[in-house]
Amino acid sequence: MEASAKSVTGINEQGILVKSAIKSGIITGQIAGLIMAVVVMTVFAIFLGKSPLFPVQVIGSTLVGENALNGFHLGALLLGLILHQAGPSLLWGFIYGVLVSKFSINENPKTAILGLGVGLISMVGPYLLIPFVMNTLHGVDYWNQNVPMLWDWAAHIVFGASFALYPVINKRFSKN
Repeated sequence: MEASAKSVTGINEQGILVKSAIKSGIITGQIAGLIMAVVVMTVFAIFLGKSPLFPVQVIGSTLVGENALNGFHLGALLLGLILHQAGPSLLWGFIYGVLVSKFSINENPKTAILGLGVGLISMVGPYLLIPFVMNTLHGVDYWNQNVPMLWDWAAHIVFGASFALYPVINKRFSKN
């Protein structure tokens, strides 16, 4: 009987650890997504001579269409931010949390290396998912027309590197 109680406790403890890792992964993904957005906005303002809000509006063009790209468009900006954070940032944060728990990774540099891997794999978006969605909805891929692939790669590397924050976030939020 005592052995059964220990294995149930072990399962519960493991379940709590997995939930904690996933929760921390999602929170880290949200922060990484915001860091990525700020970096891309800075690149657009400094290197590409566009409004820093433009890349977020391009994301919003997924739902708004070409009008999102003409001057300032508040609706596209808000939709772009929501789509970015509720879509890829959430998804990749969740995946990261699952991977961290599966491989019992809790400290840097391993969390950063895993994050970079996730950031690189997340490039499936600009290469496959975004063109499919944009072409299906609008007949044109506004993202890849307006965001140079070099900067997309750089942004995804920043996104992945931001997962180096995971140990701090996990420590803070695993208590809750």
